[in-house]
Amino acid sequence: MRLRQLLGRFLIHILLLSVTTVMAFPFYWMVSTSLKSPQEAQQAQPVWVPERMKPQNWLAAARIGGMGLGGLAPQKTRVFPLGPGPTPPKAFIPMALGALVDPRKEQVRVEVRKGEGGFEVVLENTGQTRFQTVPLVVLWPKEAPLRLSLPPDLIRSQGAYWRLEWMNATAGALGYVFHNYLEAWRAAPFGRYFFNSLITASIQVAVGLFLAAVAAFALARIPFPGKEGIFLLILATMMVPGEVLLIPSYLLLAKLKWLDTYYALIVPWLASVFGIFLLRQFYLSLPQDLFDAARIDGAGYLTQLFKIALPLAVPGLVTYGIFTFLGASTASLEFRTSLPSLR
Repeated sequence: MRLRQLLGRFLIHILLLSVTTVMAFPFYWMVSTSLKSPQEAQQAQPVWVPERMKPQNWLAAARIGGMGLGGLAPQKTRVFPLGPGPTPPKAFIPMALGALVDPRKEQVRVEVRKGEGGFEVVLENTGQTRFQTVPLVVLWPKEAPLRLSLPPDLIRSQGAYWRLEWMNATAGALGYVFHNYLEAWRAAPFGRYFFNSLITASIQVAVGLFLAAVAAFALARIPFPGKEGIFLLILATMMVPGEVLLIPSYLLLAKLKWLDTYYALIVPWLASVFGIFLLRQFYLSLPQDLFDAARIDGAGYLTQLFKIALPLAVPGLVTYGIFTFLGASTASLEFRTSLPSLR
């Protein structure tokens, strides 16, 4: 009986591990694809383990550019080993796609020489500019076997040669593995984008919470003529589609000369009908006896708001703050390309 129990548990664990592996495979495929070279990602036959995930290639990249992100500093030299062959290969730095001038091609001297382990390419930065990436193209004779220390990112046939291309021949270990991530980060000033989102979202949350808290308290606890009508009017604005307000808002911002400024991302979004409605409901759920006792003790409306209502409405404030921050940061990211002065 005990053997049957152990066998049953073993089979259950095998089943759970199998299901876990199947469920985790899409995540592995996503991560591995993000590390692939363009040729690996686009070829018909799937590549299960990209070259950038192999430890031997990490060591090769570390020997060329160090353990960090690599690069080529002014007046510095990097040695890129190739391998043995009967005839010297040809090496050069390609021109960037769509560029008329590439300083890397002008300032980096490329020399092929014979080393102890075969041919190697010497990259020397003769200028005063540091280059984060240095692409390299090597024309390798087809009669010589390919035994490269660092696999190329792209390989194709070109006459009597194999055309080997590296997107960054001076990458360190981290620069080699995370090359795609670094290229994506350098494609646009994302640091400035995130800073804009943080600033605008933080101000909207701080000011929006104050305005919503004060307006909601007035609609919930301060009696005045027409209060219910004003509240219904405020709620009615939630039924107006945002697309209807797009052009009028743009024209208003243009008249105020707020285009391409932080004001356009902050001021129009400070007041929130949703926040007023949410906090008003929180205030109405509080016992009236608390406010009556405060009035007997001489507390005014502001004292009741800051001493009683707000401390007891913390869950509502946190909820509204989270929604406001998410909405503000998303809107800032959507509008960043139309605000050149904020980049």
